[in-house]
Amino acid sequence: MKKKNKKRLSAKLLIMLVALELIAFSLNMFFEPHSIAAGGATGIAILLQAGWKIPTFISVLVINIVMLVLAYLHLDRQTTVKLALGSFMLPLLLYITPVYNLIPDSRIISIIVGSIIFGIGLAILYTLNMSSGGTTVPPMIIHKNFGVDKYISLFIIDAIVCLGNIALTDIFSFLLAVMSVGISSLSIKGFGIIHARRLAR
Repeated sequence: MKKKNKKRLSAKLLIMLVALELIAFSLNMFFEPHSIAAGGATGIAILLQAGWKIPTFISVLVINIVMLVLAYLHLDRQTTVKLALGSFMLPLLLYITPVYNLIPDSRIISIIVGSIIFGIGLAILYTLNMSSGGTTVPPMIIHKNFGVDKYISLFIIDAIVCLGNIALTDIFSFLLAVMSVGISSLSIKGFGIIHARRLAR
């Protein structure tokens, strides 16, 4: 039984690593080269990189550490441990994954492709009941203390980050960011449907 549990845990961690790398790949190859911030801690990091040249992995790491402290203070230990894994692994993967503009001729196509990959990465994490940390923490705390739906709080946070594109880049970047959130959401839902059908077989 112990060997089976170890194998399951190892497989889960490996899948989690793949999911986080998909997120890091999408950010470094599609979003950062075009300075598109589509919500979350990674979006904030891209805004900081565009405005003040702060490396994204450093910003994500700092934000995640702050969020982990809040999680430790306001959420249960098990949730904090789950958040910790993704919170430290994602900045590491952002650091080791090169930043390269794979589709330099079209921002729209780049963001569409990046959003699909990003959404699949998040969907895999959700199926594992794991998280990349960051701005997923405040909605958890708000839900626990005030009963507000987590998706509502997360939507508001993502909307504020998307608006940051207008301040630091242009209105077209904002529209691309909004489009990205929508495409990523559809990717998550699509992956969830496929995963549910496989489990039902």
